[in-house]
Amino acid sequence: MVKDDYPTSKEILLLLGVGTLLAASTVLPGLGVAAGAIIKAKKQHDFDQDQKAWKKFNIYLLRRNLKRLQAQKIVGLVNKNGQEVIKLTKKGHTKYLQLKLEDISYKSKSWDGKWRLVIYDVAKLKRAQQECFRRMLKQMNFHLLQKSVYLTPYRCEETIEYLREYFNLGEEVLFLEISKLENENHYKQYFGF
Repeated sequence: MVKDDYPTSKEILLLLGVGTLLAASTVLPGLGVAAGAIIKAKKQHDFDQDQKAWKKFNIYLLRRNLKRLQAQKIVGLVNKNGQEVIKLTKKGHTKYLQLKLEDISYKSKSWDGKWRLVIYDVAKLKRAQQECFRRMLKQMNFHLLQKSVYLTPYRCEETIEYLREYFNLGEEVLFLEISKLENENHYKQYFGF
């Protein structure tokens, strides 16, 4: 039975972005897999589970798309636990981040009654990262309360943590979750509640 699911670049990036490994030998036969030490049962099971996520795609189309992404330096080959696997490069992580932010649709989520504040104070040496971080907050529909203080009613802690790591901002970014906010009705109106 031939599978005809076409693996779009977006699907590939999203699977690789969440850490789903793809064995290079699955799509690039003849690559030669290193015969490393015996992989522990749990690691092997996790690896096998990752491979199942890729089985829905037509292997020829997946291979073709992966070769194109590799030529664009979006994916690359690495050795993990004695297996050659395909992973996102730094450029690929940037693309993944863009896709994830495009997929975030906060307007459709319901409010749980809590407010989220993101406060940052970035050193002058990291102005480029600060500007990118600020742009991401705006794309995610955060409301600017004051300089370097943004507000949203939607759950976003994992996304902020990812952005913090991605832009190497560490302790320069503070995430707060609060239940009461002065002039709350104004902000409820702004977010459409």
